Amino acid sequence: MALPVFGKAHEAPAGPGFVWFVYGSSLDGEAFSAWAREHGYDTPDLGRGRPARLAGFRLAFDVVSRHWGGAVASLAEAPGEVVEGLAVPMPGGARGLVDHKEGALSGLYEPVPVKVRTTDGTEVDAVAYRAATSRRLASDGVPAPAYLDALVRGARAAGLSASWIARLEAFRGDAGADVRG
Repeated sequence: MALPVFGKAHEAPAGPGFVWFVYGSSLDGEAFSAWAREHGYDTPDLGRGRPARLAGFRLAFDVVSRHWGGAVASLAEAPGEVVEGLAVPMPGGARGLVDHKEGALSGLYEPVPVKVRTTDGTEVDAVAYRAATSRRLASDGVPAPAYLDALVRGARAAGLSASWIARLEAFRGDAGADVRG
């Protein structure tokens, strides 16, 4: 049953189109569709997205989520490292949905402009979401197992690289250890 949703996300006026860099649980179609139904949104088509890499960042499991039952990912600056995801072109009217899904409306995450490079070498201006400084743990926590499952499912469905999927799976075995490189 969809919850009635009121407020900024559904009332936001359409702005210009944008590219959303999706690297977290939103890559998992099942998890995203369930969230969208709960919040009264149609699930956007992420099939138009292209695999992309965000240089100079790593996944940081430094945000606690009651929903997922543990730490979930954000972006932490890390020279020489990359985060893989999808560069998804979105219509301007979807910005409220994306801000809501990414936790920007509650102040948990905040949008940041980034440049990502698609697998064909094209550099694209995009919007990524990272945890607000005031909401981050002092260090990485134990990743929520269900969240990691969603990340791996989503990465496979999005066609991200085998090496990226292996890095995500390594978080399972090292439960919160610093898994880089």
